[in-house]
Amino acid sequence: MALADNWERAQPGDAFWDEQAAGLQAAHVAPLNELIMRLGDAKGGVRLPLAAPWHGGIHAPALIVLNDAGEPRDETTFLCIRNPDRAADRQRHLMTEFDIDPADFCHWNGYPWPRKDPKRDLTPEQSVEGGRALLEVMGLMTDLKMLLLLGKKAQEAADAVLPQIHSTFPELHIVRSLHPLGAKRTVDREEQKRVWAGIADRLRERNTGA
Repeated sequence: MALADNWERAQPGDAFWDEQAAGLQAAHVAPLNELIMRLGDAKGGVRLPLAAPWHGGIHAPALIVLNDAGEPRDETTFLCIRNPDRAADRQRHLMTEFDIDPADFCHWNGYPWPRKDPKRDLTPEQSVEGGRALLEVMGLMTDLKMLLLLGKKAQEAADAVLPQIHSTFPELHIVRSLHPLGAKRTVDREEQKRVWAGIADRLRERNTGA
């Protein structure tokens, strides 16, 4: 894995995306991508961003859940922090600052389907739909230790199925924090960094067996 300070945005057409496309059936992401295709088919064949093999896939110890997949016209192909957008930039900067390996994470959206009005809150029905899809993703994970709910919609989806999460993953550490772009004030940015420092510490403890 490249050092954190070597990561950068991968623009459309970058060879990095060809590498991700070539690895879609790798063992650690194939189950996720099969689920993603099935979820898209259930909504009339809508295209959802796929799991990038650069990340840890089903073997990652941490699952990052963001808000939703944006608008139907959005062209994001992969769930990846090297996407050329500001949310991915902020995640990269935080992971760089705290020396976090991208293979330690799998990414997901609280409501995985595109929405015509992504700035609006999830409806109760959408929260339940997103929560059920989240449970399916979590069921694929082989070593899940941490669930990161970054943003209101991610938290609403998880809350819709929280009893099932607690019963199925009783020792799971759940972190609730701002969306990567939600830290507008200095106090919010300081809190965001505090949360990510704690995430990094937990991952290091796991990796060293402490």
